[in-house]
Amino acid sequence: MYCKHRIRILKGSTDNIISGNKNDVAVVVDWLKNTDLELILNEFGKLESEEMRIKKELQMVKKILARTLIK
Repeated sequence: MYCKHRIRILKGSTDNIISGNKNDVAVVVDWLKNTDLELILNEFGKLESEEMRIKKELQMVKKILARTLIK
């Protein structure tokens, strides 16, 4: 099951970790090197970035559309 917190840890983020084992995140990330999971996480990150770009572009086009309809 997809969990944002787990994905952030696998990507190396220690944000929002309240336990005393923040340093272990680097160890976990190191385990992933040259694995299928690393490849999938990289693809996931690329698609997330693309999603953000598309959302921003869509927002801009919606504003342009709204202004055009008002004319």
